[in-house]
Amino acid sequence: MNCERVELKELTVERKQVKEVLKILHHSIVFQRALGEPRKLDVDSALFDISYVCVASRLVSQKVEDHAEAFWSAIESAPTVRVQSSIAFFERRSRPTAFGLFRSEEKVIWERWNIPLTVYSLDETLSSELARPPSASEGEQRSQHKRALEAALRERLEFILTMASGKKDHIPPVDGLGGDVPWFEISSNSSESWSGLDLFKQLLSSPPRPGL
Repeated sequence: MNCERVELKELTVERKQVKEVLKILHHSIVFQRALGEPRKLDVDSALFDISYVCVASRLVSQKVEDHAEAFWSAIESAPTVRVQSSIAFFERRSRPTAFGLFRSEEKVIWERWNIPLTVYSLDETLSSELARPPSASEGEQRSQHKRALEAALRERLEFILTMASGKKDHIPPVDGLGGDVPWFEISSNSSESWSGLDLFKQLLSSPPRPGL
């Protein structure tokens, strides 16, 4: 089975926003690939002026929450870093072993969503560069970039809905997706890290873009 891959556009996110951004995107993707007819739960973001839909399931919520927490902890003391979070959906298949006497189970991934992020710490960058409290203009820049990120998140949510609705032929039958056990896994990796000073200077000197 070929694995369908969906790549989201990269987002630039302040470190304290990472957990909420991941929860919004992960829940939205998982809901689109939930088993059968899942119970829907509308959620208002705790950080952004955004509402999103998730599966009303403690199992799903715990997996998403655990990954967001682990992801944030891994980069808590890191410099500005490029990272990617991925959600893989898989089918469980029985596979015969030697001489066909026993059967084992394997996971076959049929779809993967990649979420690239550039994560930086605005507080640490300001402290190292200025050694003083942020000015009013710096606070406004922060607000502008938060609004730009909200707009970018809305774009990603629309993209998720469009892609999930348009790609369905590769989805295996529901009875092969695991029943009550997890049918998806979340992972992450880091590709590059560097000092956040240059990035912050670029953010201050450039107007907010929808892709941020």
